[in-house]
Amino acid sequence: MNKRDLGFGLLLFALMVLFFFIMKAAGAYENFNLRFINVLFHLGVTWLAIRKFYQDRPDREFNYLSGLMAGFRPVLVGIVLFAGFQMFYLSTDTHLMDIIKERAPMGDVLTPFTSSVYLLLEGVGIGLIASYLSMRVVDDREIPDSDYEDRL
Repeated sequence: MNKRDLGFGLLLFALMVLFFFIMKAAGAYENFNLRFINVLFHLGVTWLAIRKFYQDRPDREFNYLSGLMAGFRPVLVGIVLFAGFQMFYLSTDTHLMDIIKERAPMGDVLTPFTSSVYLLLEGVGIGLIASYLSMRVVDDREIPDSDYEDRL
């Protein structure tokens, strides 16, 4: 893990926390369907991270796995921090925890810890998909067609 991964991970974490508190202030933090906006944050941060990864390596001698990981490592940092934040927050906000228990399929057994684990797993899945999609977009834009055959 390097400074770039940590920086982009902290950016993702800050965006998700800021969005959470904006939704709380607006009274919409109980609408769980709004979490799809976090996917946009994942896509944006992974795209920025992979693009920076490409720019730092002008020789372009790396494969899809290294590019995919360049987008996934920051997501991992951000989602681990956000899951920790949510675990702490749900421990203090019993009202939100009760709402989650009411609406979740396994609500009876949910605790702040298990809710955070589910959030972490969801974030990892979204992060992998977002990294793959971002890698495809950045790769398509950054590599001239004449050099593309050499990468395969």
